[in-house]
Amino acid sequence: MLKRALIVGSGGQDGTLLTRLLTKLDYDVTGLGRKDLNILSPREIAACIDDLVPEEIYYLAAHHHSSEDLPPSSGDLFRQSMDVHFYGLVNFLDALSKSSLQSRLLFASSSHIFGAAEKGMQTEETIYMPQSEYAITKVAGMQACQHYRRVNDVFASVAILYNHESVLRKRVFLSKKIAIAAAQIGKSGCGTLILADLDAEVDWGDAEDTVVAMHKILQCEKPADYIVATGQLHSVGEFAEIAFRYVGLNYKNHVVCKENTALRSNYRRVGDYSKLQRDTGWSPSISFEQMVNKLVQFEIDALLSNELC
Repeated sequence: MLKRALIVGSGGQDGTLLTRLLTKLDYDVTGLGRKDLNILSPREIAACIDDLVPEEIYYLAAHHHSSEDLPPSSGDLFRQSMDVHFYGLVNFLDALSKSSLQSRLLFASSSHIFGAAEKGMQTEETIYMPQSEYAITKVAGMQACQHYRRVNDVFASVAILYNHESVLRKRVFLSKKIAIAAAQIGKSGCGTLILADLDAEVDWGDAEDTVVAMHKILQCEKPADYIVATGQLHSVGEFAEIAFRYVGLNYKNHVVCKENTALRSNYRRVGDYSKLQRDTGWSPSISFEQMVNKLVQFEIDALLSNELC
């Protein structure tokens, strides 16, 4: 019989890539989006678990606030984030504790839990220092997982995800903006890309590697928390340099840095994935340069496709 997997938050980048991966591995995959189920209803969640009896549950649902929208009040943002990152998650954990202890759950957390981390690499033992409503509520979700596996014997693992990119990113993401600009300017030979901080450094991985890590985490003998990262920092300037080099251009001739102090960050979060590697054998298979080139090539192909239409 096929293994059954339930992906909560299946419509996003990670949910889409994870669905593809599990389908290739011959899973029977059920995806839930925002309108498919009320995650704040314990009764609906319990009925869903009883109906599907999934071997694996991937809780990828997240509440994001776009920097381009007017910011809601902290109170509203806390409530909305807690609904998704904590209360919805707890409904699944509670349902498993009551009727489906054979199921395994993975909660997707974020490197933002480390906030203004001190210099050096973060491990699973690094102290949480969340600096936003998003990060604080992600910590709450992690602690719920830790509680349910300690007290209720629920198999609840946590993936602490660092930045990971794919061609599925929305246009508001920095990686997408750079890739689109490189493809368009490479085609026309002219144009300008405005960026805020070329010196900002990020632990950037490929999203396809990330979903492989998620799957491997749920194959472990015991539940635990795992950092999913590359262990390497790359600057925004390096990202732009590689992207423009791929189309035969020098990024310095086309990228303008207009510093925005509101967007500048001194955070240098870089993850140590050695625990994950030790327990699962996972390590990044796609280099930073390969990832950037792949993003740019996708945008080049998209331009060509539009021309042919």
